[in-house]
Amino acid sequence: MIYENTLNPTAVLFREDQLFASWVYVIMGFIALKLLFPDMSLQDGLETLHPSDDPRTYIVLTVLGALVTALFKMSTEVSATCLMVSFGWLPIFRIRITLPEIQSIEPCTYRPLKDTLGWGIRRSWRGETVLSARGNRAVRIVKKDGSVILVGSQKPDELAGVIEAARRSLLI
Repeated sequence: MIYENTLNPTAVLFREDQLFASWVYVIMGFIALKLLFPDMSLQDGLETLHPSDDPRTYIVLTVLGALVTALFKMSTEVSATCLMVSFGWLPIFRIRITLPEIQSIEPCTYRPLKDTLGWGIRRSWRGETVLSARGNRAVRIVKKDGSVILVGSQKPDELAGVIEAARRSLLI
């Protein structure tokens, strides 16, 4: 078992912050605008826009904003003792894998739409947990219990190398 000093946390060896693809934010913005201005059309000018007077609209907009804040950013950190993946500017979802739990790691390419129906916190058809924000590159982590986690990354070779180096330093 590895104990960490929470008052003096271990140094971060690798950090990657990823936003989802820009089209995701465009779609969310369009949905928000359509909710806020239900009579909006491409033919009418800005002077014809009238905000919704339905209070439910503002509740839905608040939930939509909270969803974007809670989930639409992915951070990956490697320290000397663990790998941490979190989602959101205010991280609501976190997964922590201690380095001794890892049996093997390798950079890989996967098919987000075909394998998991998109990005985010997903489960593939093969039962793998997939954590991704964009792209099709990841690091496949096989844990000693047999479970597999794919961590999406724009720098999978660097991420795998840092994890492997940290694992080797624990064995010394």
